[in-house]
Amino acid sequence: MKKKIVVLGAMDTKGEEYAFIKDIIEKAGCDTLMIDVGVINPPPFQPDITRQEVAKAAGEDFDKLIKDGPTREKIAPIMTEGAKNIVSDLVKDKKVDGIISSGGTQGTSLATSAMRALPVGFPKLMVSTMASGDTFKFVGLRDITMMNSVADIMGLNRITRKILANAAGAICGMVGIDKDSVITDKQLIAITTVGVTTPGAMVAKKVLEDAGYETVVFHAVGTGGQAMEQLIKEGDIKGLLDIATVEVINQMLGGFLAATPERMTVATNMGIPQVICPGAIGDVVFGPPEEIPEPFKGRAYAIHSSLFSCVRTTAEEVRALAVEQAKRVNPAKGPVEWFIPMKGFCSHSVEGAPIHDPESDMAYVDELKKQLRDDIPIYTRDTDINDPVFAAEIAKHLIDLMKKKYG
Repeated sequence: MKKKIVVLGAMDTKGEEYAFIKDIIEKAGCDTLMIDVGVINPPPFQPDITRQEVAKAAGEDFDKLIKDGPTREKIAPIMTEGAKNIVSDLVKDKKVDGIISSGGTQGTSLATSAMRALPVGFPKLMVSTMASGDTFKFVGLRDITMMNSVADIMGLNRITRKILANAAGAICGMVGIDKDSVITDKQLIAITTVGVTTPGAMVAKKVLEDAGYETVVFHAVGTGGQAMEQLIKEGDIKGLLDIATVEVINQMLGGFLAATPERMTVATNMGIPQVICPGAIGDVVFGPPEEIPEPFKGRAYAIHSSLFSCVRTTAEEVRALAVEQAKRVNPAKGPVEWFIPMKGFCSHSVEGAPIHDPESDMAYVDELKKQLRDDIPIYTRDTDINDPVFAAEIAKHLIDLMKKKYG
């Protein structure tokens, strides 16, 4: 059975380009499903799903909208919502195998909004004039492939034909891969880390994998925690080794690695086994030393790279962190254990390192013991977070929790 690819876009202003993409995809042996979100002129060909059907999927009457003379600001969100609903249903019902679109600012915004609603691993390709800049607003936390269109997508020529043909070939290649052959039936465990906790994370990762688990590591820089928690919500992740909880203190203090207020609540609500550590909570991350904000100037700091400085948190700040973390984790529906390495929460805070501050570390521990639910154990160890023995122990404890939870 042929693979079917959604081609999504404004078939009026870019009808020639989409007809070309459709032709290349079908010559490559795949089927297409054309979805029109244009609002200006009639499309030059009959799409499989019309703009009227897209608006209806958002609860609106397209013809009435046009008659009323809507502004772009009014109609764009409607077509975006309709496209997202239609594509999501098609993917959920396994009627399509990939999606491709092309456009400028508005077209990219609409198409990638629909793509972000689709699961990780589902092929998504966006040919865009915006692909050479900051693409986070378009990609978000999803695996959307952005291809730079180089020229504006306004007509076919020797430049745009090459790029659109490559894009069509790329999406056909993506949908042609047998993903079942690369997926195992092992339970998946998430690990959080940052550079200053990576040596320990690598040891823990090996222990978990040697025990028969699959691991996925998230860089705890704000977006990493968000991506992890989205995958936990979707049921892909069955256990969490939360080594680097640095994103919460950065959220509280306005650092670069700030998470959302959801951080440390999703695994809690989903009831998956967790082992938690205070990885890098002594670090609030800003730019180079000359860019450290005024309220933090004068503190001890470590130069992490030419672009980032790790400023030491105070005892008062980490006590407040302990209160906040306990509030987020205390409602846990599944097993939780907390491990604290008393000789350093990251490589910057061990004895002799730039932000070594055992008094502040102890303030965190004392407050956490007061705030954390009585049946959540706190284990303290006379080592630092990157010690191989500590890393192996936290992994083994999570393995025990996984066995108790899942058998």
